[in-house]
Amino acid sequence: MELLSLTGLEGLEKRYPNQLSGGQRQRVAFARALAPSPGLLLLDEPFAAIDAKVRQELRSWLKEMIHKVGITSIFVTHDQDEAVEVADEIIVTNQGRIEQIANPFEIYKNPATPFVAEFIGQSARMEGYHKLKGFEKGDFTGAIIRPEFVEAFKSDNLKFQDVMRCSEEGIIEDISFRGNYLEVRLNVNGVLLTTRRSLERRPVSVGEKMHVIVYRIYAYDDKKAYLLENSLLNGANIVTF
Repeated sequence: MELLSLTGLEGLEKRYPNQLSGGQRQRVAFARALAPSPGLLLLDEPFAAIDAKVRQELRSWLKEMIHKVGITSIFVTHDQDEAVEVADEIIVTNQGRIEQIANPFEIYKNPATPFVAEFIGQSARMEGYHKLKGFEKGDFTGAIIRPEFVEAFKSDNLKFQDVMRCSEEGIIEDISFRGNYLEVRLNVNGVLLTTRRSLERRPVSVGEKMHVIVYRIYAYDDKKAYLLENSLLNGANIVTF
């Protein structure tokens, strides 16, 4: 009864499995795993067969439950959103080799290797990053750019006048609706960049010319990833986008 209360299943004791939802059946599985009072809880992609909305609810519930029980848990997942939301510490592996061990914030903001930089978050790998204003080629083999590193705006937008000199022209090649934002893909001097645009901003269309600024990139060599800032933005009055 204590476990039923902990897992939010009170009043469902007499139901058969086919009378439970997918989320409720998964909670039963957790209750059964916790019943022997294990010293370590192993979770191997526990939400893989559950729809997105229920999976989101179970993530928050699972983290709260594990903290209440106080049990060390190993959660295996290919879903980086799950890892970032649930974990206190993340181990990123690549072909059986550990690439980085850190908390979610550190993993996302300071990826140690090219693999981690590309795997965590929505990232695009490119070799011609030095064609962008504010970046030099250096001793790097390529770079990874995330959508949040890119801003696109129209020339008549007064908020961006102070950084206009740092921008370059891009042409919109594709626009995808992602629910609460637009994903905009632009061609900037032959380099394809992706940015996210709020639905509250003015609409844009394929073929339209935009001013584009890349704030930062993850440049990499054979072993490490390095965060590089746009050198032209030093001292500029940058608007928070």
